[in-house]
Amino acid sequence: MVWLLALTFILRFPLLFQSLWLDESIEALALMGRMGPLIKYALADFQPPVYHFILWGWTRLAGFSEVALRFPSLLAGLGVTFFTVKLAELLKNKRTGLLAGLLVATNPLLIYYSAEGRTYMMTAFFVTASFYYLMKMLNSVRASRGSSLFYWLVTTLALWSSYLAWIVIGLQFLYLVQKKRWDIARLTFLAFLTLLLWLPSLMRSLNLGLSTATNSPEWARVVGGLSIKAVALTWVKLALGRISFVSKYLYAAVVVLLLALHSMIIKGVRTRQHPLLLIWLFGSVALAALVALFVPVYSYFRLLFIVPSYLLLLSLTRYSRLLYLVVALQLVFVGIYYLSPRFHHEDWRTLTNYLHEQSGIVAMPSLAQSAPLQYYNLALTLVEVKKVVPMEESTVFYIKYAEDLFDVSQTGQANLTESGYTRVDSMTYPGIQLDIYTKNSIPND
Repeated sequence: MVWLLALTFILRFPLLFQSLWLDESIEALALMGRMGPLIKYALADFQPPVYHFILWGWTRLAGFSEVALRFPSLLAGLGVTFFTVKLAELLKNKRTGLLAGLLVATNPLLIYYSAEGRTYMMTAFFVTASFYYLMKMLNSVRASRGSSLFYWLVTTLALWSSYLAWIVIGLQFLYLVQKKRWDIARLTFLAFLTLLLWLPSLMRSLNLGLSTATNSPEWARVVGGLSIKAVALTWVKLALGRISFVSKYLYAAVVVLLLALHSMIIKGVRTRQHPLLLIWLFGSVALAALVALFVPVYSYFRLLFIVPSYLLLLSLTRYSRLLYLVVALQLVFVGIYYLSPRFHHEDWRTLTNYLHEQSGIVAMPSLAQSAPLQYYNLALTLVEVKKVVPMEESTVFYIKYAEDLFDVSQTGQANLTESGYTRVDSMTYPGIQLDIYTKNSIPND
């Protein structure tokens, strides 16, 4: 176990030093108090609040650096490895635990989100721990007091960390009722009862989601709209992580070969003997897709908590030697990710450091996306160029970020051109494009 945890740590820790991206920067500003009281931000967020409160306490001790903000996710990643190993040992034996641990430690998607300062890895940890204590109690005629307490605690935390976790915990409850394990079902019900305090915020979030789906269908599609592609990506990203290939044919070939390999491994699993794993995996995906027909919530990263269930199923195969090939391929995908900056987090830090050395004004399609610049303390004036056009500045640095969502008609670029600015250069950072405009001597008519 120790060396599996060490491998988990080694593969994740270097990624903590990357620049924060947009959502992480928003979280950082909220924790720093620069967006008002944290409780107000938590109530407005489209997630239950436990992650914000845990990070609030942690950052009071560790500060607000990139590493500090992401370290709880790394710890959660270690916890996912630990409980997946324990689950595999509980379901079969120690050798299966070793294989499951290897799969989790080297999984590229889990590695990526273990180095992101958002709730997704923490939710995966709470859900995995919840299933461990649940299965441990199911193996006994009567649940022990210690297991009952830990089950209730991690289940409650799972519910308070993600709305989609409500689905999988609800499925646990239905399974327990069907099995007439009322002693455990009561604990699940008590965990759900704590959510009564959160119902007013849930209704606001639900109304916001429905409004977004109706009034901003393009934005709804981006944040969690349901499509065949979105469902397919759930497995593709689970297997490959956040990488892709320039050639679509190569990408398709890799996906097909991986699918064939995983299908062969799954054929060696007696799935009917593991109904809870099937509920955890397929039940979560199916119900999340159903909810997404009405509210835009379906994204593979919001379903990160199903990854351990899938890897557990793989580890239970009788074709165990093929799992070493899966581990080897996962390490290849992790290596590609490490060596390819274009797959890394948006590099706002390097961009801001460049802008600190310049004179002029910075423009964006929407100031709602300016949190990273605030986190990295941009000194230059920042404007939303589709509304305000700088007239006196000789140079405008236009950050072309999410323009297809917030300035579809490219009004900002048109305003710059009409005001006598010409694009003279363009620079690219991971996830960000910077266009440099200079003032013409004679404005265009």
